[in-house]
Amino acid sequence: MKDWEKLEVYIAERLKEVDPRCKRQKGSGNGMCKGDIKTNLPLHIECKQRSTKDIKISIETFEKLKSEIPLHCNKLPVLALENKDGKRYAVLELDDFLEIIIDVCRKR
Repeated sequence: MKDWEKLEVYIAERLKEVDPRCKRQKGSGNGMCKGDIKTNLPLHIECKQRSTKDIKISIETFEKLKSEIPLHCNKLPVLALENKDGKRYAVLELDDFLEIIIDVCRKR
């Protein structure tokens, strides 16, 4: 299994705790299926594994991710990243992050 596949499997397995139907979207970059993780959660996830210690995020990559979300869909774009040391990160727009935090705190 390739390193980028391992990242996708890791995310899908973790998300199965709250969405049992969550799985990797095989061939996500090759056709009509967009996003690397298929989930009923309000997330549109693209995974990027890098063989370097530092990870650079291009605005074009994030904008492409956003453009793949169908209109009138409530999914949040999330860029999941892993560096050569196995450190993992999730990148999302600040307003989306703040909405999540505010929503969680209000439910307490």
